[in-house]
Amino acid sequence: MYLILAMDEDVHADAVLYYLKERGAEVRRFDISSLFEEYGSREYIERRELISIEIGSTEGKLIFPDGKIVSSKDIEGIYCRSFYYPPAKDESSTAEQLATFENKSALRGFFSLVPDSCIWINDPYLEEKIDNKIYQHQCALKFNLEVPDSLVTNSSDSVRNFFNNHNGKIIIKQMSDVSIIDKISVVTEDGFDDYEFKGFYTSLIRQSDLDDIDDYLGKGCAPVLIQEALDKRSEIRVTVVGDKCFSYRIYSQERVESKTDFRRVDDLRTEKCELQENVKNKIIALVKYWNIYFAAIDFVETTDNRIVFLEANVVGNWLWLEQNEPDSEIAQAITTLLLSSK
Repeated sequence: MYLILAMDEDVHADAVLYYLKERGAEVRRFDISSLFEEYGSREYIERRELISIEIGSTEGKLIFPDGKIVSSKDIEGIYCRSFYYPPAKDESSTAEQLATFENKSALRGFFSLVPDSCIWINDPYLEEKIDNKIYQHQCALKFNLEVPDSLVTNSSDSVRNFFNNHNGKIIIKQMSDVSIIDKISVVTEDGFDDYEFKGFYTSLIRQSDLDDIDDYLGKGCAPVLIQEALDKRSEIRVTVVGDKCFSYRIYSQERVESKTDFRRVDDLRTEKCELQENVKNKIIALVKYWNIYFAAIDFVETTDNRIVFLEANVVGNWLWLEQNEPDSEIAQAITTLLLSSK
């Protein structure tokens, strides 16, 4: 039995589900957040599966509406795209808030009963530590990967010094990977009620930005992550699955809007590329050091031909890179890795 943990509308989970079924595997998809009664849009709540849970000292069971029972003892592999436990809403009653925590504890208990031989792609408890840009840079340096000069600070004077030391060529980027859910509901293009997720794009810091920086930084303020602005030729996304690297060059410098952060443009030109063998070996060794099987890692290819590590997303997307391919090599590699646990 294989389990896919993913939110309701996740095409990457769909792809792996397709290939697992194609290869005859028994698989079930499960959205953890479906157990949390208050989570999601009205349409999502109406269509979510109502799951029953039974957990003993040695075995846990998930009982689905169609009668299918998934026993923790039978799970050989888990593809984990989302391990999100929604918090209780501020206006929830005491009983509703307690129910939220009870759900979370029950699920953690269920997954603790999964056999040690079960392969996780990836173990969410390991991801929590890895999913940190500061930690990632420390690790990248251990494997002789180059990283940009970076500084995390809440001192406005330190930002000014960093700006001057890099001749005014620096960027600010979001340190966390969280997207904040706006409590004000919005209507999607399909007419569904939903919520807006907010974060911020990587941006250049200009001299004019420093004029009022004392209003935002200082003792007791949240720190910012700033880095030297690299002279980019292109950017490279390396998706690691076990011992395999799938590399794509992203032509971010062909559009003004995407020069600093390629996420601003949805239809950038991309193409497969090959990294030098020694670079691939470093990347694979880094992911193994983290004791995970999957990571989507971003690099900059500089104008003087350096490959510079930026960050890793341990649940990164890849289908947008393969949109012109007849099949998803990456989804097939994930499927093969899951089935290797047999």
